[in-house]
Amino acid sequence: MKIRNKTVVTMTALASSIALGTLVAAPANAADTLPITFQADTTTVIAKTGQPVVFPTTDLATDVDLVGGTVTGSLELPQASADLKLGPATLANFTISIVDATPVSGTIVRGGPDEAPTLDLDVAQSFKIRIDSVKPLGIDTGSAGSAAVDLIPAGSNCVTAETTANLSGSLDAIDLIQNNQADAHVKGTYTIPQFQNCGAFTSVLNAIIAGPGNTLDVHLTDPVFDVGTRSAIAAEVA
Repeated sequence: MKIRNKTVVTMTALASSIALGTLVAAPANAADTLPITFQADTTTVIAKTGQPVVFPTTDLATDVDLVGGTVTGSLELPQASADLKLGPATLANFTISIVDATPVSGTIVRGGPDEAPTLDLDVAQSFKIRIDSVKPLGIDTGSAGSAAVDLIPAGSNCVTAETTANLSGSLDAIDLIQNNQADAHVKGTYTIPQFQNCGAFTSVLNAIIAGPGNTLDVHLTDPVFDVGTRSAIAAEVA
């Protein structure tokens, strides 16, 4: 079980509070923040092309305010690569980075029926999208293309303005608290703003990629409760 320095009374109080339909009924001055880190597997789908971009696995480190019902966290997505397609044609391989990301922030509330309570997340994160490289491939020929050709000029900053993804999803409360397990998808949509400073192909990239209705899916698993540094929680809610 991945609970560091298990504080059983804290988890028992949290489980009881879920059953009562609240988070934790504790004084406002309580040390009421519980850190939980999830494994995060993130996929975005570009609306214009239907093309998925799968980011390498990373962590979503959160701080859950047990009294206020809020959550803040850090999600730093690693650089990702994917084929850039238009219909059946594979045009290029491109590499993107999520930059200048703000903290994840939002609310966590009790939901679901009494026999199957959930913890419902409603969060947002703002960020910019940078294209690091676009390397053309053969179009439906099986050709590997030329790895030496990059349509993004060296030293350029091919990046969008800031955009915001609004995400929501539900965690199984009993599974999370009693079994220390999670298997939840936090999903939403966002707009890809126009790219700038991408060289001669800026307008082409905007025509193919930029626009609204892009989906973002963060799959949360393997929670780790780090309550060892929060011993005051146990004292307040016991």
